[in-house]
Amino acid sequence: MASARTFSSVLTATALVLSSAAAARAGGGAGSPVGAFITDCYVIHNGANSPYVLEVTDQFGTRQVRLQKSRLLCTPASGATVVRGPELNPDFLEGTGDHIKCYDIVPPVAGPGAVATISDIFGEETVVLDRLSVLCTEALKTLH
Repeated sequence: MASARTFSSVLTATALVLSSAAAARAGGGAGSPVGAFITDCYVIHNGANSPYVLEVTDQFGTRQVRLQKSRLLCTPASGATVVRGPELNPDFLEGTGDHIKCYDIVPPVAGPGAVATISDIFGEETVVLDRLSVLCTEALKTLH
């Protein structure tokens, strides 16, 4: 359930930004810039409880979800460069993703401790950004 809430938070935070991502082409391994739209996500330290229960319909069906405390603030990242790893996926055309895929960051990186006011469709709250724990990128999904 926590993973679903995290994924849902990430989708909410990045859906509008993803739709306007510019297309670029993947490159080689170490030293290569990451051209895909990526976000990194900070844990919200003092998120407010949400009073909303939603009926959500997506490609997998319809279900009722009760929103809990806000958990993540995802911000567009720029200037990402591969430090170590194999060649980036040469078959992926950046800017064409219709989903978001997130990776845990191990260990989580200390956050800025910044106080931020965040507004979304469900309201406005002032929170403390605790730690960077997730990095997300655009993705394509194929069901089998």
